[in-house]
Amino acid sequence: MKLHTFLKLSPAIYKSGKCAYLRSAPGRGKTTTIVDARQYISRETNKNLGLVIINGPLLTPADTVGYLVPVKKDDGTVESQYTSPFWWRTSDGKRLEDYDGGIVFVDEADKCDIDVKKVLGEMSLSGRCGPHVLPPGWVVWMAGNRQGDRSGSTKELDHLINRRFEIDVTDDFQGWEIWALKNNVHPALIKFAADNPQIVFSNETPKEQGPWCTPRSLVTTGELLATLGSNGELPTDDDAVELAAAGIGSAAAGQLFATIRLDAELPEFEEVVKNPTGAKFSTAPDVQMLACYKYAQKVDASTIAPVIQYIERMPADFASTFVKAAVTKTKMLAAHPAMMAWQQRNNSIMTTLAMLKQYA
Repeated sequence: MKLHTFLKLSPAIYKSGKCAYLRSAPGRGKTTTIVDARQYISRETNKNLGLVIINGPLLTPADTVGYLVPVKKDDGTVESQYTSPFWWRTSDGKRLEDYDGGIVFVDEADKCDIDVKKVLGEMSLSGRCGPHVLPPGWVVWMAGNRQGDRSGSTKELDHLINRRFEIDVTDDFQGWEIWALKNNVHPALIKFAADNPQIVFSNETPKEQGPWCTPRSLVTTGELLATLGSNGELPTDDDAVELAAAGIGSAAAGQLFATIRLDAELPEFEEVVKNPTGAKFSTAPDVQMLACYKYAQKVDASTIAPVIQYIERMPADFASTFVKAAVTKTKMLAAHPAMMAWQQRNNSIMTTLAMLKQYA
């Protein structure tokens, strides 16, 4: 299942009260998707939902159910009682009972100790956690890697698998692209992923251990490079290449910088706005695609008309790339007069705008 599809279905899955378990190779965005699902479900259900994130490998059975402590009663006798587990309180400082419901999210669940998995398995099915019962509206969702990913997964028990819905994540460039556009991922990284899905979305763990490219490591590498650059531009010196190789591997880094260096062939955004028909222009398709992503991140209602003029100097197919990127970043541009007039000249724009609605 694509992560976007899971997000779309998350309100229904939440309402069912069932445990969803996302499973994939490392770095696919499972955690981000489940964290985002809380707000998505809240909007759909009109409920105040909480979120608890637990790192599965750090749990012990005592952490999971709370600690057994002696409590002196009024009649002088002493009884053993369990404390509330640490995760019964959200990062906002509120207890689970303070919400209309929510998600107890166990991340890296595949790496939990076997005894902890037994506790979580019952909690995911019935809401019971030792002596505690989850308040109404709370569900247990999990995420983890596959047994063959060399990620430290521990043994899975069949009776626990039978208590949850294990969803294998399907790689999806288009869904990732929309996420990347919304989250200001650098245009060069988005274009690199578009050109090299076999590198970024490979389902095979490298035979030899070392840095390799996944959607996660690509984005984090871009974030690190951005700290070395200025004015939104990524550096291309030897130090930058070496750092990128440390994040995504040498081969992927070499191809990434071939994309980054294409930026030198583009005019500044201000030049495009000032002189859309005369600004520097490249006929190379790679440069044109990067221009679509780059200018889409900067365009607004006051600059959309001249930027459209510049993009129309390219083959008509590039219009869809630009529109998808621009409207994803700034939704109101879809209704701008310049955009609506462009639709009359290019039918593919209407198709692109219709496609974007499913990712709203």
